[in-house]
Amino acid sequence: MFEQADTGYVVCSRQNLPQSTGNPAIQLGAFSPVHSFSTDGYQFFGTEYKITGEAKALQAPQLANEKYQYEMGYVALQSAPTTLAIGHTHHVTFYGVVTAHCPESNVSAPQSIDAIRALHTAGEIDWATATLLPALAQPKAQPVVGVPLTDEEVTTFFGDERRFDEHKDGELLSFFYGDSQYVTLQAKEKYLERATGHVIASGNNTDYRNPIMSATHHMFGVFNSQLTLGNTSFNKLLGVCRNALNQYTHSGQRIWIREGETYRPLGMPSAYEVGTNYSRWIYKYREGYVIVCAFSSAEHPVIQLDIQRQGIDGDIEIAVSHQLIFGNNEQESGITVAQGANGFIVTGENGLISERASDLYFSIMPCAALSTHELITHSETGAVEYLVLKGQLSDKATISMGGQLNGVNTEGMTLDFATETQQAYQNQQALMKGFNVHFSNDEENSQKLNETLHWFTHNALVHYSTPHGLEQYSGAAWGTRDVSQGPFELFMSMQQFDRAEALIHEIYRHQYIETGTWPQWFMFDQYATIQQEESHGDIVVWPLKAVADFITMTGKVEILATPLPYTSIDGQFAFTTETYTLFEHIQRQLQHIHDNLVPGTSLSCYGDGDWDDTLQPANQSLRENMVSGWTIPLTLQALKTLGRALETHNDYCAFSRELFTLAENMEQDYHHYLIKDDVIAGFIHFDRDADGEVQGIEHLLHPSDTKTGISYRLLPASRSIISETFTPEMAKQHMALIKAHLVHPDGVRLMDRMAEYKAGKQTYFKRAELAANLGREVGLQYCHAHIRFIEALCKLGDAQAVYENLYKILPVGIQSAVPNAEVRQSNAYFSSSDAKFNDRNIAYDRFEDVKAGKVAVKGGWRIYSSGPGIYINQLVANVLGVRFDNTDLVLDPIVARELGTVTLNFELDKRPITLVIEPEQGEYTPKSLMLNGNPVPFVLTANRYRTGGACINAAWLSKALQDGDNTLVVKL
Repeated sequence: MFEQADTGYVVCSRQNLPQSTGNPAIQLGAFSPVHSFSTDGYQFFGTEYKITGEAKALQAPQLANEKYQYEMGYVALQSAPTTLAIGHTHHVTFYGVVTAHCPESNVSAPQSIDAIRALHTAGEIDWATATLLPALAQPKAQPVVGVPLTDEEVTTFFGDERRFDEHKDGELLSFFYGDSQYVTLQAKEKYLERATGHVIASGNNTDYRNPIMSATHHMFGVFNSQLTLGNTSFNKLLGVCRNALNQYTHSGQRIWIREGETYRPLGMPSAYEVGTNYSRWIYKYREGYVIVCAFSSAEHPVIQLDIQRQGIDGDIEIAVSHQLIFGNNEQESGITVAQGANGFIVTGENGLISERASDLYFSIMPCAALSTHELITHSETGAVEYLVLKGQLSDKATISMGGQLNGVNTEGMTLDFATETQQAYQNQQALMKGFNVHFSNDEENSQKLNETLHWFTHNALVHYSTPHGLEQYSGAAWGTRDVSQGPFELFMSMQQFDRAEALIHEIYRHQYIETGTWPQWFMFDQYATIQQEESHGDIVVWPLKAVADFITMTGKVEILATPLPYTSIDGQFAFTTETYTLFEHIQRQLQHIHDNLVPGTSLSCYGDGDWDDTLQPANQSLRENMVSGWTIPLTLQALKTLGRALETHNDYCAFSRELFTLAENMEQDYHHYLIKDDVIAGFIHFDRDADGEVQGIEHLLHPSDTKTGISYRLLPASRSIISETFTPEMAKQHMALIKAHLVHPDGVRLMDRMAEYKAGKQTYFKRAELAANLGREVGLQYCHAHIRFIEALCKLGDAQAVYENLYKILPVGIQSAVPNAEVRQSNAYFSSSDAKFNDRNIAYDRFEDVKAGKVAVKGGWRIYSSGPGIYINQLVANVLGVRFDNTDLVLDPIVARELGTVTLNFELDKRPITLVIEPEQGEYTPKSLMLNGNPVPFVLTANRYRTGGACINAAWLSKALQDGDNTLVVKL
């Protein structure tokens, strides 16, 4: 932003990430004085726009005059006020000048206004009318906004029970009730930049191979959007909601109420409720209510919309519009809508779908009340864009959406709301093994975990089977790193070992035969050839770790004999016709690790990055000569775990020794190179001369690092503890460093300082130095990493710190754990906690205020993440300490004394059990076990940093467990 004497404010923007043509830039200004400016849509429209439909900026005397780098780039300029005499006119000419390439990292000065004037040619004035404007710019009917509910009405709809009820300025905002249903009232939405939403899926979503129907809901009247059958990018029936303020009221499925000659869309409701597989919108309207439910089948790929009238005199004339896609994007396919015996059949001309999912079609079946329909076509191409169903709402109207994929046909199937929602909840409870925890001294926080486990299980299944989120609506793919963690750990913690094994099979089918490594991400259905070939240096390790953990827990070594194809890069990412055993795949994988060691060492090169996507290397030298302090202990953990799992099996003894040899050499170099002055470096860089000889070693993100100014990086330290690569003394020392420098009120941060933003100048890392928005990993508090920090605390047995950090990233009642947390959706995992700074420069200068809790923090992107599955595993396997070792049960809880007695209802070996944990002598390591009143024999597991957990023989336990209820008392 520049302020000039003659023309006022000028706003300049530059594309920091280089494109094929360079870094384009744009300058926006006016030939006459600009009085004020704003840079983001939230400044201009405001969060209340979702409710009022009125832009905040148009109610104020001037714009914000602040640079705000959020997620809705929207530059606004306001000319200086002028006084017009009667009969006079005043002209203001705004301009935008695009520069194809701006080589400097910042725009040092605006272009000359005289030079811009010389380029300008005044256009002829063509007075527009409403009929000449594009459809999106034409005047729109104001949405119907529900009247706020009274407290008595809230009780009538949802009952007296309100758990974790949230208030602000005397208003009730949200609460939980019943079977973890979450209710948001209209008042909450005026505070939220991220509007409340939900993702539902048909109940066959515990197996990704099923044809799953999914839809995304938004509180402000998007009843179904991104409705898909199978692939969530390409197999769409309904369009995506592309705006978080409901500025485009035509997207997805919408309901319109006729008032006089005008149809008004239903907008913000009075209340919005979500359950496992449904959303319910309640509109207080006229003298009664309009109630809308969108829900999925608990078994079949079907989604239904129910619309009800309650307490309103007379029928209501309604229309339900459907923005039809049949592909990835709007206007991409030639859509055909045909009437059949069961309503409407929607197909389209789409080459990719014809090639990959040739039997795909959708069905839309309205009830008799919606007997009239209208097709709205594109004015130029004639292609169908909307199907509108019309009729009278006397009592209830329904629309059922099904279709066909892979021979599974649900055309004409209708649903009952009560039956499907109850069954969906029961199905999820079965997957969760009836999980319910209670702390005798802290009932509130134990119930917080119960609500969280319900919703994190839902979120984890979205990530697994219908991958997309509320912000990140594109997806439909598995990140190799992510699927090897979130879904895998979810299923392992819930003893769904067959699901975890199927995941391993699918992951290894996507290993490249030419290189032995994996794509960064890949689609897993009919579109499996769509993937990103290049991958970060750690990607090759994650499938190995998953196999190692699977065999360690289940003892199922025979998985190594499973025949699986490879993916061929040369074969355009198709699967090979020949299959190879999983063991052969792993041998190829190990060869890739050997082949990509930094010359002269046993350390893996950085490649295209590691877990932190913001720290992708800036040049080829860094790719080849840099080493990640996190990837090495991760690799050591995978090598050692698999080596131990195979060392007693004759067929794999030699391979086990090979794993141990590589691990021994790598660990020696780890301590020799990565540790300096007793502190692990975030990275090391081997500086080589023209002949390839090492001239020096640079320790980056380390106390000795004078170039980046960053002294500590979380991931190498936490993973070195988890993998037991540190000595006990080093583990204790580094945990102290983490607590001193990286732990913040809202969670642990990735580094002690941000990478400095120099307006797009790139030195070491890509996104960390290029991104203008302070979000996700750029803001340094990434919840996934915080969960791994909890895992490290469990490894050390630091029960008090576990308890203090367990709740910082939970959306349920977050202000009790993080007082400076802003209001957010309370039932959705947020992937990051973002300090409320307007831009990178302010954040860099005031970063210490975040640690001091002086800055508010906001929730990041929601739902779509491996984080929910990882959190569930940490809670079950490491905090409550229920896991397996070669089919034997391990009990290794880490329980702070202040919690009192911990009671967990769960299942073991498909039999119900109540686990009672009593922290009497200590906060970890069982001293005695009693099952149904009888002593339990056990041995202690190994742990480099503390005494371990109790290991109970599987055969003994299977005989001792009753078919009915069981009680297992663990005294610590």
